[in-house]
Amino acid sequence: MKKIACFSFLFCLFYQSIFSQKEKIYKTIQVASPIRIDGHIDEQAWGKVTWAGDFIQTEPENGAKPTFDTQFKIIYDQDNLYVAIRAFDPKPDSIVQSVKPRDFFAGDYVEINIDRDVDKKDAFSFTITAAGIRGDEHIKTHTNWYNDWNPNWTAQTAIDSLGWLAEMQIPFKALEIHNKQKYWGIQVNRSLERLDEGSSWTRIPDEDRWVEYFGRLVGIEQVPISRTFSPTEEIPIALLQQDFDNLFQALELAHPSLYRYQSKYTLTRKYEQVLNALEKGQTLIEYYKLVSAFISKIGDGHMNVELPDYFSTAYYDNQQKLPFNLKIHENEAFIVENYTENDLLNGSRITAINGKAIGELIYESGKLISSDGYNATGKHYKLSNDFDFYYALTVGFSEKVSIDFIPKGGDSIHTMDTKLLTQTELEKINPEKEFIRNNEPFDYRVVENIAILTLRTFNHATGFQEFVDESFNKLAESGIDKLVLDVRGNGGGEEVNAIHLYAYLTQEPFRYYDRYEVKLRPQKNIDPDLPSISFETLDFFGEIASTEDENKGVLVDFEALGDRFIDPNTYQQPKTENNFSGQLIVLIDGGSFSATAELCAIIARDDRAIFIGTETGGGFEGNTSGIYDQITLPNSRIKVRIPLVKYVNATEDALFLYGRGIIPNHFVGGDTFYQKDDKNDPLIRFSIEKFHLEKEE
Repeated sequence: MKKIACFSFLFCLFYQSIFSQKEKIYKTIQVASPIRIDGHIDEQAWGKVTWAGDFIQTEPENGAKPTFDTQFKIIYDQDNLYVAIRAFDPKPDSIVQSVKPRDFFAGDYVEINIDRDVDKKDAFSFTITAAGIRGDEHIKTHTNWYNDWNPNWTAQTAIDSLGWLAEMQIPFKALEIHNKQKYWGIQVNRSLERLDEGSSWTRIPDEDRWVEYFGRLVGIEQVPISRTFSPTEEIPIALLQQDFDNLFQALELAHPSLYRYQSKYTLTRKYEQVLNALEKGQTLIEYYKLVSAFISKIGDGHMNVELPDYFSTAYYDNQQKLPFNLKIHENEAFIVENYTENDLLNGSRITAINGKAIGELIYESGKLISSDGYNATGKHYKLSNDFDFYYALTVGFSEKVSIDFIPKGGDSIHTMDTKLLTQTELEKINPEKEFIRNNEPFDYRVVENIAILTLRTFNHATGFQEFVDESFNKLAESGIDKLVLDVRGNGGGEEVNAIHLYAYLTQEPFRYYDRYEVKLRPQKNIDPDLPSISFETLDFFGEIASTEDENKGVLVDFEALGDRFIDPNTYQQPKTENNFSGQLIVLIDGGSFSATAELCAIIARDDRAIFIGTETGGGFEGNTSGIYDQITLPNSRIKVRIPLVKYVNATEDALFLYGRGIIPNHFVGGDTFYQKDDKNDPLIRFSIEKFHLEKEE
């Protein structure tokens, strides 16, 4: 995240005197007169509060006085918080204005961070660059900034003889205020690019308690409380219809793969059916299920639907859960962690819960889960990780449930009643995790003169590429000509890492992507009443894409995006040093997703490996990801994540099932998740045996 990179004080300790600093306080007032957001604070209301300043340099010299001053003002009315930030600069012509998508934080920028419930743990960040590009992040933990969060707010900037000025309007609705406080925590930051200088209003002595060191914003006692809904309260039909209509408009405006797997006619009919079905009010959970089922129809595994924060926290805390964890394989469910005292459950197969067949439960839950195209293994993988949540959505839990199961190695059905547990009760139990595999992100080992390279992620660019380089160096030095690449459960990551790996596995130059598609709409067509769609991003796409039709473009300017995308017309070159030309087996499952599925598709296109396991969760032809919006439906406050870039793999000449993942050459399923070690891992054993058989032949 850019805050972590730009404000290195989060990772440093200042002088001892900082710990005894006096807390900074800013007093705001409520105003009645309207504020026009235009980058010029000429309304009388702005004159009713004073400027705050005295910023502290954070980079390059911690604790020093900044080169140029920064000041801010804050006022509010019954619906909005208004922030003005003056960034003084004696050389206005040198202010760096970089036009980028939303959340890229390029050039000079200022921001305000708000801890509105004063829990000193999480906060919201609102950034505006000198070029007028918004950025926003939900600070969920002190060092984790989530920029998928895109609330609806407004900002404008203006450059003048004094430097530049930013004016923001932040609706209280965007802050999700659920209880009144006597004050809020705030922090104001500035980044001055040409001097590589950062500064902030208050000092932060300890990165691990970062939000705790915000200053105080007082005078906000009159702010409105956001509307919330209890689990049994029905939301009025008109509000639900407005939310769903806004959602569909936002999807049509921004999602480039809306009709990738469903025709426009089919999806529009589904949209109309949902609207017609809203003949009465629904609870938040009922509406969440409806929205999730509609989103699932689109066939985009990178989309997700989230309950409002205020609701989900209580919902998860109070949710009764099964006393074991399951793994779903096709229409079967196996116990992989047993929290009960009944040892018969260890590794057993569940056939029914409360008399309802497990296959039926899996099918009903799958309707609410998004996956690429028509893929089912991706749904099953996600369901395995959150079975309790989806079971509660589709059926609901009573205090006790009846479980029908077949013990591992048996053939007869047993039945037992079991008490459900809360999350707190589960955390107090210390079960034997005998079925859990080694979860280290990277691993290289040799078993029976066969190299096994395990990759659980394609993230961590520097560490990943160093590990891969070292592994192929070891492989070359050993003279081993048989390699098992294990990417089960690898949900993806950075495609540059996947390309770096494949360069060791091929001997020919290769294309990875065919193109990137995006939606193109001019800013003037953005409806300000819609849930927040990033007009900055869509406008930026319009500048760097060639137009194929009025709604779709193909990205052509890759320098403008930095290292986020590679030029698909450029052939990637194979590694010459330590290149591996031996036999390759790739282990896959429903958790092999996103960048992992892309890599597997290229390997399959080139007929470079034998695939063993189950179908990948990611699609053969590509996915939709890269840059995201997360819109919040204005009434229900349900959040929907919308990817904005359609990746098309360079596989169009290959034979594959459209809308499906990479199909294994050898299907090995069943109890493949019992992977305590290589000896007990069926896929590893199958791979070793296959290599040995080929050697004998």
